[in-house]
Amino acid sequence: MTVKQKLIAHCIYCLIMSATMTACVSLTVTAVNLGFGSHFVEEWLFSWSIAFPVGFALLLALSPLYKRVVNVIMHKIDSNL
Repeated sequence: MTVKQKLIAHCIYCLIMSATMTACVSLTVTAVNLGFGSHFVEEWLFSWSIAFPVGFALLLALSPLYKRVVNVIMHKIDSNL
């Protein structure tokens, strides 16, 4: 895979992961705080519209660091086996 393909794959991964996670979390928090009233969908979509860009940007920025941390942890686990 070329560098460009890796960058595109990383962006697509971050888009899918952040959309899924922020949708689930904002849905849960909206349901807990407001219940399933007549304005639930509107309120949920509003909160998701705020959470998604934040989550996407954070995931884009931090996932390379997280991958390195996981690799270090796994290397330590493997060396102890």
